[in-house]
Amino acid sequence: MSALEVAGEEERVRRYFDGEAERFDAIYRREKKLTQQVVDRLFRQVVHRRFRLALDLCGQVAGKRLLDVGCGSGRYCVEFARQGAEVVGVDFAPSMVEMARQAAAAAGVAERCCFATGDFLDWSDPRHFDICLAIGFFDYIAEPGPFLEKIRSLTREQAVFSFPIRWTARSLTRWIRLNLNRCPVHFYTATQVRRLLGEAGWEAVALQRLSRDYLVHARP
Repeated sequence: MSALEVAGEEERVRRYFDGEAERFDAIYRREKKLTQQVVDRLFRQVVHRRFRLALDLCGQVAGKRLLDVGCGSGRYCVEFARQGAEVVGVDFAPSMVEMARQAAAAAGVAERCCFATGDFLDWSDPRHFDICLAIGFFDYIAEPGPFLEKIRSLTREQAVFSFPIRWTARSLTRWIRLNLNRCPVHFYTATQVRRLLGEAGWEAVALQRLSRDYLVHARP
């Protein structure tokens, strides 16, 4: 893909999530209509399972620095801050970042959370992080390599990523739904995921297959 095509994709993704922040965050909420609860049970169980598994993989986080790339509405950031981590979240959708700030304030952990809006590749931080996350992020990235390389350069101990699986019953319907909303989405095979992480210098890569995603635990 040319740089212009990549930039165009990124802008479409940003616009989509900027407009869908409320709906996206509702997946994590307990208070919702019965119809939404049914939809979540049928189609979004993987989001909750992925959340729990990612927390387990990170282990004890109290006193650690944690970076969430593509932090969305801040659900992971808030939970890790509750557990005593110092958390930084980066996302290119302004409405998502605003929701994350509000969520941190409501949970009483705003002093342990810092959020930034913008392109992760243009963002910088003077210090390294013990743990880095990119969950539900690479679904929307045309060229993951530079992102994986930069995350590795910032990571001291470990990272957890997710990549949507290419061949599942829901891949096609998800691709159609998102593209109808002018939001590109990308899918991966296990071989592609391992190759991408290997080329970016990640070691000790472990893949766990969920119903829709690969959850990846890696060390630099």
